[in-house]
Amino acid sequence: MIPFPQALKALPSTPGGYSLLVEPGHPAFSGHFPGQPVLSGLIQVDWAARLGQEAFGPLGTFQGLEHLKFQAPILPDEPLELHLDWVPTTGLLRFRYHGTHGQKSRGTLVFTAAP
Repeated sequence: MIPFPQALKALPSTPGGYSLLVEPGHPAFSGHFPGQPVLSGLIQVDWAARLGQEAFGPLGTFQGLEHLKFQAPILPDEPLELHLDWVPTTGLLRFRYHGTHGQKSRGTLVFTAAP
């Protein structure tokens, strides 16, 4: 499990909102890609799921991803905001990463209620 960046803060006025900045030496950039680090999509999804559980409590059993789109690379030291929207009646956790120059990625994680 890749740790969260040190510069991760919940946005107090926005439930499910976070500001973050991934420092250049963060393990999330290890090997992806040498000489031109980019935050992988897998890590973006993992952080969204883990922070969703932190913000909204147990989400249920993970079932899959929908509407996943990576629009621009996330680079080291880039200020970001992550916005999470949880719809418990449908088991959908929507996420959006937004950077200085617009939206970086978005998608929906699908969960079913735990038995």
